[in-house]
Amino acid sequence: MTYSQRLAHGNSSDIVYLEHQIAIAEEELAIAEENLKNDEAELRQVRTKVTYDSAVGSSKETKMMEQLAQAQKTIERIRTRLVNLQEDLGKLGD
Repeated sequence: MTYSQRLAHGNSSDIVYLEHQIAIAEEELAIAEENLKNDEAELRQVRTKVTYDSAVGSSKETKMMEQLAQAQKTIERIRTRLVNLQEDLGKLGD
């Protein structure tokens, strides 16, 4: 196998790997966004309950808000990784 053939084969393998990683990141992002949506809905339910007691609910609400903040950080991290992977794939395609 010549050097150029090995180089082409290596680039092809890298492209397949990056495409696979992008697919995984997209799936993780979809799951994280769905979880965030569900958590936000649950928080709205807690806040709008007729029997909501702010003194008792405050602890649960705070915990839920911390979970939402963590979920948003996770989503942002996944989006950043996805952008980086797509940029790397674009560089290989050139």
